[in-house]
Formats: sequence, C-alpha cells, structure tokens
Amino acid sequence: MKGDTRAVSPAVTQALTIGITTLLVTGLLLSGGAFLEAEQENIARQGLVDIGAGISSDLVRLDQFDAASGSQNISFTSSYPERVAGEGYRIHLSPGASESTIYVNSTTSELSTQIRFRNTTPVCERRATGGTMVIAYDGVNECLEVRNG
Repeated sequence: MKGDTRAVSPAVTQALTIGITTLLVTGLLLSGGAFLEAEQENIARQGLVDIGAGISSDLVRLDQFDAASGSQNISFTSSYPERVAGEGYRIHLSPGASESTIYVNSTTSELSTQIRFRNTTPVCERRATGGTMVIAYDGVNECLEVRNG
C-alpha cells in the first residue's frame, strides 16, 4: 500500500466539528449576554421613569390643595423602592414658573430621566434619595417640596 490516508479523515472531521460547535456556542453566549445587559438597562430606565412619574403625581395632587391660604404645613408620605435594578437613585426637584422638573438619576450608572409637571404653587429646589419620601407644602417658604421620610 502506498500512502493510505483514509484513517485521517474521521479525526479531521471530528476536530472541525468540535471547533465549529465551540465557535457557535461562544457566539450565542456573547450575544445573549449583550441582550441581557440591554434589557437590564431598559428595566432600570423604566423604573426611574415610573418613580419620577409617581413623585410628579404626588406633587400635582398636593398642588391641588389650597395650602397657601391656610398657612399650614400639609404633607403625606409615599413609599418608593430604595433601589431600581440593583442601583440607588437621587431625586432633584427643580422649580419653574408654571412647569417644574423632577430629575431622577442613577447613582452608579449614567441612567437618568426627567419628568415635567405643571404647578400653580411654587416649588422649592430640593434633593432626596430613594426610599420613603415626604411630599409636603412648606408653609415657611410657601412652596412644595420633596424630602426623605
């Protein structure tokens, strides 16, 4: 027999099959990881939006009271999660003439959102962190505020 190479064929085929399978599985794992990261970011962003919308709703509800005429402090407490998608967040209430803004920013990533709302009662510029919030009318400064509870 001269140079019989038939026995090499199964070994080469098996090596190629294992190599191609490894590449395909690695590609699937990498793309699945990127998909999960994108979904986690979307969930965190939506959580921040939900918190900002909840706080703006609380402020609008408090704004409907005629607190200024009674010169009293009116407040209520709302519970919000301390963390969204495993990240803490900060609230920044920024006043405007007829429309104020709530900024909700993640403490660990670059995620942030802003919610605008219309108000007739002035708004005090305030900052708070996640968790229980007190939404109040400050009779001394005659403005709506948000503070940690």
